[in-house]
Amino acid sequence: MDTADRPAPTRSSLAHVLALPILVLTAAACTPLATPTATPSPREEVATVDYVIDGDTIDVITPTGETQRVRLLGINTPEVSHDDEPGQCGGEAATEQLRALLPEGTSVHLQADTAADDQDRYGRLLRYVELENGADIGHELISAGYAHAWAPASAPDPDRLDAYQDATDEAEAANTGSWATCPNLDPSR
Repeated sequence: MDTADRPAPTRSSLAHVLALPILVLTAAACTPLATPTATPSPREEVATVDYVIDGDTIDVITPTGETQRVRLLGINTPEVSHDDEPGQCGGEAATEQLRALLPEGTSVHLQADTAADDQDRYGRLLRYVELENGADIGHELISAGYAHAWAPASAPDPDRLDAYQDATDEAEAANTGSWATCPNLDPSR
């Protein structure tokens, strides 16, 4: 049969032929490629300790060479003297303890919290700081009696607050570290 003998396509047969590729493409676009099964973990980055500012604040150098100021999340320590203000009882001891735990050049993991703010009102990153071996520096400071549990007022309670509060209660009851020498370790400016 040559083409002259074939009947001309009707409008409805053309619509069916043209609709088939559109249906295939629509079905492919509507089919999900993958369904995530795991909840993404909180942000974590590796950095190097550059300088310990005080008992709960450090400067770190990121892998890109940027210096970031980090406020250890979940803890508070007494203030050191600055801007002609005297320091609080235990402030210098907390700073020295943090310097002993985090000497310059120490590799640390900065762990964001799933509930707390990313930064504080001063622009410092709010992070848990952990060593390569998994040691939680905030918990270590609290257990040694140089810090106490703390939550920023502007955020929901951090994930580790309950564990930090338990460690605070134990250190205070045992008169560990600055609890033995500073009657008002809890309040801070």
